[in-house]
Amino acid sequence: MRYRDVGALLALCVMLCACTTTQKEVAASAPINWSAEAGKRVVLVDPDVELSELTAGGITEARADWTATGKNFIKADVASTLQAKGIATSSADSVTDPHEVQLVKLHSAVGISILQNAGLNLPTKKNNFDWTLGPGVGAFREHYQGDYALFVTVRDSYTTAGRALVMLGAAMLGVGIQGGQQIGFASLVDLRTGRVVWFNRLMSTGGNLREEKPAATTVKKLLDGLPL
Repeated sequence: MRYRDVGALLALCVMLCACTTTQKEVAASAPINWSAEAGKRVVLVDPDVELSELTAGGITEARADWTATGKNFIKADVASTLQAKGIATSSADSVTDPHEVQLVKLHSAVGISILQNAGLNLPTKKNNFDWTLGPGVGAFREHYQGDYALFVTVRDSYTTAGRALVMLGAAMLGVGIQGGQQIGFASLVDLRTGRVVWFNRLMSTGGNLREEKPAATTVKKLLDGLPL
């Protein structure tokens, strides 16, 4: 599943940044006390990942080979991170059930809304981090025998030689042009209530999901502050 609007929205956000930044949100009204939840399980939802080239004209062209490599690195690093914490997990790979597919799409829509409204005091939220996928997440809980679900979305683009020349020429004229960027978010959803209990956004002008070590660094930043 791919959402071009996810990449477009995140691109607008990251243009305001000149380095790597993360920003975490926690649902204070639904805190997690993982130490008191022995035996709980986290469902690792298949990551929504896309790697692409940024052409001279500023167009991103998806690369299936890069995407497959980056996705595999992310899946392995997320799983090993939770394993190191002693957290039981189950995998929701290649979701095909119509209802579950809709839940994954719903999460993407909610994630976009969280990004769009970052830093805004919405009247309906009362200055609290209060987002939910609704009770329908019970299907995930029953199918995968999990108590929480961890979602990861990443878009990573890489500057081509042509784009680099355009950037160099523009710089000589005192104009800044955006190069490749790495953008995404991770969220933890309580499958008993549907609440998004933790959310972390990542925006970076660096990073490389095509290589093992840089990919591990990206996952570390995405999961920084995960309350498990």
